[in-house]
Amino acid sequence: MRDEKRIADLIEDFEDFDDDVRDAAKAELIAIGEPAIPQLIDALAHDLWDIVEQAADVLKAIGEPAIPVLMEELEIAERHLGLAITSTLTRIGEPAIPALVEALSNEVNEEMREYAVRAFTGMGAEAKSAIPALIQALSDPEEEVRTYAAYALGKMEAAAADAVPALVKALADESERVQEHVVFALDKIGNQKAQEALKAFTQT
Repeated sequence: MRDEKRIADLIEDFEDFDDDVRDAAKAELIAIGEPAIPQLIDALAHDLWDIVEQAADVLKAIGEPAIPVLMEELEIAERHLGLAITSTLTRIGEPAIPALVEALSNEVNEEMREYAVRAFTGMGAEAKSAIPALIQALSDPEEEVRTYAAYALGKMEAAAADAVPALVKALADESERVQEHVVFALDKIGNQKAQEALKAFTQT
């Protein structure tokens, strides 16, 4: 109980105007590690974005041990918290990729799939190992998933060259929004096949 109170007090220090107080709180929370994870995730739902950012910084520093707890919470989170968790997983980066790829195969929870592709959009080429899953997501039943899958591939730029055939196929998507993001992706990848596909698409 004392530890929980100490963790709560340290998180409350995120609201202090003194940078040194905030930095000291973050350093102590990082040192505490796993026991602080649940309360840090609660802090991601705070109304003040600065508090959310600091909690995310600490969770990123704690790293891999936070991932299973973040993913579990993501399944039931309200939208505001879900997006904050997504951003935190993006910050954690490569260690979070296997869990996010698994989330993309969640056929029941479409929001989980959306959160996963959103997380990949901020990783760039670091998420290259997720390309096969993102290619599959281009055919997802949900427009948002297809849209962010294309955007994530575009953010990888040349590293996503293997996705070009799937992106070319996705130019025929029924959603104009998806098409726009596919065009963005092909333009960012920029290899010859991508350029040829874009030229043909703009001439139709």
